[in-house]
Amino acid sequence: MKLEGIVTVTVTLVLGAAMLVYVGNTTLYLAPPNPVTAQLLPVIRAIQNPLFAQNWHLFAPDPVKSDFVLTVRCRTKDEVSAWQDITAPLLARHQSARTSPMARVLRVQQNAVRVWMGRTGDEDWRRAVCRVQPGNPLCRGEDPIARRMQETGLYVLARVASAACDHLIGRGRASRVQLALLIHTPPPFSRRAQPPEAGSTRYVILPWLPYQQVGG
Repeated sequence: MKLEGIVTVTVTLVLGAAMLVYVGNTTLYLAPPNPVTAQLLPVIRAIQNPLFAQNWHLFAPDPVKSDFVLTVRCRTKDEVSAWQDITAPLLARHQSARTSPMARVLRVQQNAVRVWMGRTGDEDWRRAVCRVQPGNPLCRGEDPIARRMQETGLYVLARVASAACDHLIGRGRASRVQLALLIHTPPPFSRRAQPPEAGSTRYVILPWLPYQQVGG
């Protein structure tokens, strides 16, 4: 067999094997809780995240159950600004012009919040594993992948807040930034006739974070 033929066969086999690994791993990752995935969960998560992360929340069994609003305040050497909502204005601009880039801008906030809160699509797996293995690092908050993703989420949120402070008080004026997250959970489907206000609302205030220069 000529060298070109050997290279072609080798590349085809490698790509085919990689595709089989990806399809098989994604199938196990998205499958309902089962013993195989529970046993291999650390390996499956390491392959799936962050390159092939799945983020399906529109349909059952795991639709989005809550809304959130990010607010930010900025600290300069002289004062601390008032809290400012940085989610609602983007939502309003996106809803008024669906073809605008606001959806992508919003996605930065949304994904950073989900990752920071540990909502990475495998919560059901963590619950299933923790029921039978309460000492698993996943259940004690010691899982290195989960810690790394939470740190990534916080890093992105700090940059989101820094960019917002540049817009609110002037570029480079802030020394530290702080975010507060409002999480509203409307009534469940069984009480769908009730108004949204009948749900629950909670606040999570993040610590002060160093300002980061964003953009050129």
